[in-house]
Amino acid sequence: MLRPMITLLISSLVLAACVQPPVVIGRPGNALDPNEVSIFYTQRPTCRFETVAELSASGYLSLQSMFSNLRRDAAALGADGVFVVYTQQTEMKEFLGTAKAIRCLSA
Repeated sequence: MLRPMITLLISSLVLAACVQPPVVIGRPGNALDPNEVSIFYTQRPTCRFETVAELSASGYLSLQSMFSNLRRDAAALGADGVFVVYTQQTEMKEFLGTAKAIRCLSA
C-alpha cells in the first residue's frame, strides 16, 4: 500500500521538475487578462507575430488545463497568443507542452 503512494509522489516530483519557467526572448509587455490570450494549437497564427518567450507547462487530466497554464504565463508577459509547438500525455494522465508566447503585430 505504501509503495504505490511513494511511486506516485516520486513521479509527480519528477514531472514537476520537467516544467521550466519561461525563457524570455523578446520584449515583455504589460500583463493581460488570460482570457484575452488566443491559443493556436492545430493551426498557425493568422497574424504576423513576434516571439516574446518560450513556455512549457503541464496540466492534469485535460489538455485544457495545460492550455490554461500556458495562457496564464503568456498573459503575465503581455503576449496575446500562445503558439503550441509540442504536446505529450504521460501515463499518469498529465499533459505536458511547449509553446511560444507571441504578440501579434499590426499590419
